[in-house]
Amino acid sequence: MRGANDNLNQHRAAAALLALAFLLCAGGAVAAAGEITVKTASTNASLPTVTLRGRVVCLAEEIHRTNGVELPSRHEHVWSLKEASGDLYTILPGRYAESIFEDERVRRKDLQLRVHVIPKSHAIEVLTVRSMRNGVVQDLYYYCDVCAIKSVSPAICACCQGPAELKEEPLSRRED
Repeated sequence: MRGANDNLNQHRAAAALLALAFLLCAGGAVAAAGEITVKTASTNASLPTVTLRGRVVCLAEEIHRTNGVELPSRHEHVWSLKEASGDLYTILPGRYAESIFEDERVRRKDLQLRVHVIPKSHAIEVLTVRSMRNGVVQDLYYYCDVCAIKSVSPAICACCQGPAELKEEPLSRRED
């Protein structure tokens, strides 16, 4: 178990560093002017909020596939949402994106994400993760049957430390 946790922590650290590097590159023009400001949902409600639909892909692999850009055989995955139009949005690590980064079952689904789009980039901060099944929006969450606790995180139950099960249920019309 310890080895799996170490690998997960290394993956999270690598993803965070990659996201930071991406933001710093995207903000290069601002940095040249001598100021860098990165705001999150909790500090800046003025970021554009949109709903995007698509599939999760590795950005490097998708660019390799579509443009022939060289790709090392061993690389870190940079998860991105690919819309039907082909547009790619880099998913930033965060609490509400944990299921995408940690659960392959979520990455295999058609998703509907409510996100903040980071200005001057195609980077997104995930606010909600929903799935699509047969054209119907599904609530996607983790649930502990023992404690009756619902969570957005694939981590073990915060109460009993037992496994939480991935659930997918039709979203009521009032929550669309």
